[in-house]
Amino acid sequence: MCGINGIIFKNCEPSTETINIMNEAIKHRGPDGSGIYKFKNCIIGHQRLSIQDLSKKGHQPMSVDGRYWIIFNGEIYNFKTIRQDLEALGYSFYSDTDTEVILNAYKEWGIKSFSKFNGMWCFAILDAKANKLIISRDRYGVKPCYYYFKNNKFVFSSEIKGIFASNIDLKLDEKKCLRNPKELEGYFTTIYKDIDIVPPGSVLEINLGNFEFSKKRWWKGLDNIPEVSPNYYKAREILKEKLLDATRIRLISDAKIALSLSGGIDSSTIFSIINTLSDKQNVDLNPFVVKDNNIVFDNAIELCNLYKTKMQVVKNHSSPFDDIKSNLATIELPMIYNDQIDLYKTQKEQGFKVSIDGHGADEALGGYLKDIKFFSVDYHNNIANTYKTIMNISDIDDLKDIIKKYNYVNSINEFNEGVFSKLFLNRETIKNQFVTDELLSFSNEPLISDFLLDDLNELEGFPLSFQVLYFNANFGHLQWLLNKWDKASMAHSIEIRCPFLDWNFFQYALSLPSNFKIKNGMNKFILRDAFTDIIPQTVYTDKRKQGLSKNLNIVEKRNFLLELSTESNFINSDLWDGEKIRDNLNNDNFLLLENNIKDLWTLATLYCLDDGLKEKNKNLTSTDAECKYNLLNKQVSSYNAA
Repeated sequence: MCGINGIIFKNCEPSTETINIMNEAIKHRGPDGSGIYKFKNCIIGHQRLSIQDLSKKGHQPMSVDGRYWIIFNGEIYNFKTIRQDLEALGYSFYSDTDTEVILNAYKEWGIKSFSKFNGMWCFAILDAKANKLIISRDRYGVKPCYYYFKNNKFVFSSEIKGIFASNIDLKLDEKKCLRNPKELEGYFTTIYKDIDIVPPGSVLEINLGNFEFSKKRWWKGLDNIPEVSPNYYKAREILKEKLLDATRIRLISDAKIALSLSGGIDSSTIFSIINTLSDKQNVDLNPFVVKDNNIVFDNAIELCNLYKTKMQVVKNHSSPFDDIKSNLATIELPMIYNDQIDLYKTQKEQGFKVSIDGHGADEALGGYLKDIKFFSVDYHNNIANTYKTIMNISDIDDLKDIIKKYNYVNSINEFNEGVFSKLFLNRETIKNQFVTDELLSFSNEPLISDFLLDDLNELEGFPLSFQVLYFNANFGHLQWLLNKWDKASMAHSIEIRCPFLDWNFFQYALSLPSNFKIKNGMNKFILRDAFTDIIPQTVYTDKRKQGLSKNLNIVEKRNFLLELSTESNFINSDLWDGEKIRDNLNNDNFLLLENNIKDLWTLATLYCLDDGLKEKNKNLTSTDAECKYNLLNKQVSSYNAA
């Protein structure tokens, strides 16, 4: 787990000073080592968090032959199996890293190698002979990557902070800044002008000679739908085995592994699985648990008692309004999530580098009410089609007899709406009294990516329940969730590993019929049912949904807004009416209305995020001592001279 940076200029060479400043901006992602490699008009940088092979052999940028150079952020959990396949083909290895396996796999199979990887990643590979650089991102976008492509300049980084540090004048985009962050993630863009997101499951390629840029999918979820047994019990056992396998391979590490536990069904399942596995030598079984605002804390206590482990309670280090600009800049979202930041800060203080977490089950198995409400359409349409079929093969009298005998309703009509009409045409419009109608009109236009358009026709052939889950898993919601957790953890140099996001498990869970997922009044039913032998009954049946966002009261928000109104940069923003804001903040009646505070809060968090990112960029410096690279097999490269 690391941080990556890169710069390509069309007509000139980038400076080592700039890439080193970019590395410094994301040093928290990898404090164990720093390096750069320069080739013609391209320069790449890396910050290392050493987890596999802690020796200097894992230093990056890495090359095995002088032609291919890699910078890698992530983990390939099945790298040992792929390494064996490559050794059978005659490849030699000089380290025990998964990075070297990626490099040789790409040499052997090119882009097809990505389909062999089971893990999370964003990596860039520079091909000095072909004079090109590619960037690949994992299937669901677990590891982030942002890029700027304008004015004969291409810049990429693991975080927006890295691009901020590259001497680019970045400004909030009036066409995007009021958008829900989930929408922007699904459209593969950000609140900043000309900063976009490398889409999940895609590969970007840029030619260093003619500066041509291309972007295409190497992975498409709809092309990877597994067969699911219609027998519930068989499907349950397959799901169980896939999650056991996914958990086992995430315990491969040369660094200490921590466990994060909330007490909800997802983290409780993973915690219980790990406690029952035989091979867990690098894992500390005493889980880290956030207590404040945790409605299922009692479940965590019960689990720790069951498995005779000692809970490590995470204390809040600050109030939501302390260092709000810095905290928002940390997660790079206009939303407050201090508990996540505190969780991983505590783990780092205890000497950990890896945390096993429970993210991803909700998105595959229907954990959210916002998704489950669409499941009813499938059931509704089944009933409607049953009525139609009876009438088509018989007559109205037969239907009346059946209705009377089984106490059915008298009539029912079918719904024929798909995910597009449900999630785009019926979406709520954005309203904010402090911005112009023009800005609001920008914010209310549907954002539909080319990749989604490519999927829509095929999606129509699936039940609406699947369409909604697939959309949220691939076009925004899941990526937004992973984004904030990644930034919160990596701010303290902690790598998150999530067994539910193993693609073999996730695709299978996603493909299960909805009646396997919701049953007996419980969501994620098949998951709960699969692990009743290792999870206490109280946890198994607990329907409470736990998150780690804070619900700030109106008084707290109002007081903060009054304080913020004294900052001239906030009042004088060209994106909102600062004078109107100041006048209304002096009106006691105005402040009593919750919607007024909500409108102001949206703008306040946006401003604090932007100001926080600028503040973090102020004191960055470069050091030439970090200008180094790794050539594992010690061959002399001739590609620089070509």
